[in-house]
Amino acid sequence: MVRDAPLVPPLDGEPLPIELVNTTFVDGGLRGRVVDTLTTPSELDAWLARHREQFSADLRPVLAGVSSDVRDLGDWLDLREAIRGYLTALAGGANPAQQDLVRMNDAAVGAAHYIELQQADSLVARRRWHVADPLAIALGEVASAAAEYARPERCSRLRACQAPGCILFFEKTHPRREWCSPACGNRVRVARHARSAR
Repeated sequence: MVRDAPLVPPLDGEPLPIELVNTTFVDGGLRGRVVDTLTTPSELDAWLARHREQFSADLRPVLAGVSSDVRDLGDWLDLREAIRGYLTALAGGANPAQQDLVRMNDAAVGAAHYIELQQADSLVARRRWHVADPLAIALGEVASAAAEYARPERCSRLRACQAPGCILFFEKTHPRREWCSPACGNRVRVARHARSAR
């Protein structure tokens, strides 16, 4: 029996908070099905490995050998839903729900750090975190990065894809970009053409 390759989100290269939220997507367009690519600890581990280079340089080597468990997965899924609610509100020009802000703030604490100076053969500055759990630190970095969308210059680039049936977010990094992907843009143009042909 040949197994299908695991589904991965159709959009890649976005900032970490958007990458996390986009782990749920619609496969198959308007009549498609919602797919969640973070349903097991091993899928979370694969996501972290795929995005390791987007985390802070000091955290990357620490994340390399980490394995998550069901509790960790639950923390990440809770944060994903909080960020989804937060981004949905911001993209729609509304105020985010208080419970989403509380969840994000609670997670962001994990990224709290300080710089420790050590004198060996030469002076070395090392980042030290207030928590020891690398997954809590990574969770905190994602929550902190999501909080950056409260800044007007970041929020102005945030977009929820407007293609029918799409639930993905993206940052508008090009003036002509209107959809998360060429496939969504194509779907919108085909629908527009079909309406005008009636």
